[in-house]
Amino acid sequence: MCESIDRLAVVRPGPELGVALAAVDPATLSAHELVVVAVARQRQLAHEEAAQLRVFAELAARPEYQRCDAPDDLAAGHVHRAVQAAGDEVSLATRWTPGRATGQVALAVELLQELPDTFEALEAGRIDADKARLIAERTRCLPDTDLRHRVETAVLPVAEGRTRWVLDQRLRSEVITADPAGAEDRRRQAADRRCVGRPEPGSPGGDDGTATMTLYGPAEDVIALWVATDAAARHARCAGDDRGLDQLRFDLLTGLAWTALESGHLGCCNPSCNPTCTTAAAPPPAGANANGGAGGARAAPGPGGHRARRRAGRCLPWPGRPARTSRRVRPGHGRHPPRAAPPTRPTPGLCTTATTAPRPGTPSPSPPTTTATPGGSPQPAIATPPNRRSSGRS
Repeated sequence: MCESIDRLAVVRPGPELGVALAAVDPATLSAHELVVVAVARQRQLAHEEAAQLRVFAELAARPEYQRCDAPDDLAAGHVHRAVQAAGDEVSLATRWTPGRATGQVALAVELLQELPDTFEALEAGRIDADKARLIAERTRCLPDTDLRHRVETAVLPVAEGRTRWVLDQRLRSEVITADPAGAEDRRRQAADRRCVGRPEPGSPGGDDGTATMTLYGPAEDVIALWVATDAAARHARCAGDDRGLDQLRFDLLTGLAWTALESGHLGCCNPSCNPTCTTAAAPPPAGANANGGAGGARAAPGPGGHRARRRAGRCLPWPGRPARTSRRVRPGHGRHPPRAAPPTRPTPGLCTTATTAPRPGTPSPSPPTTTATPGGSPQPAIATPPNRRSSGRS
């Protein structure tokens, strides 16, 4: 029995291997023999899937599916696709969804006409249908068949001995190498589709009151948002905040949103905003803080539950450098073009980062204090969560 089982590893997929596998009783095999049979069946399965794809491609090539029978009054806006017509037929016969059936027919035509070497590897059992589909999907963005053949030739020798994930990384690299200009165009087009998705329930039906929101855009921008939020959260955690890192990251971002809703604008996005961004706190007399004392004591927001603590959490200073309470926006500096001069207003607008009016039902946090600097004007201090210990950084 052992010799007949070992022979399965060298038999080519097809009728001979199918007959040999049909005679095997798995209950009588050892663990090693079961593994050999599993690999042989995988090769045979790939061969059978290739045979089915060949049938689909032949079906799509038949005249009855190539011919367009649409009425003449629809001819102007109608585009006939033989793949779609054949896919509808397969969907009815196999009880597949129309999308799945059409996708399989389209894959069959694509492999046989544009990636014949990939189809041959699938038929020989060297790769499975999942890897064949991956090669087709990753090379579909290339503008011509010659480039697809170049990428196909580069990845097929290693596809058999690599996992799908490794093959995917190799394919992405080869596609960029084959068409760098096209890769740059796709990057720009993807950046133009940047968006923030609408909130969706975090659980079926939203019974737990949570929601999720997706952020899609250039990788460097998303990474910058993560790094900044993560660094501030870790700094707060090291300073003694008892919230977890995930909670702190969430509270820092949502604190910015609540402040924007309360103040009427977000950051420096308001065109009438004063170009000097400071915390929204009226400066007290020189040498005194908002609580009537002198020096640079920091005021912590009053009790207000987790919502007030989240709003206060957005004022945490950046780790590893002194807390900055003001920053002048220089015209022409940064990504955006310089703004026009703001209109004259009786009271200059403030780009606030301080805690303002609380949400209904939550007590008001105390306003931030200011610090008198020797020989200079008072500087607003930064509010800290009520459970935060002094970090020793100003």
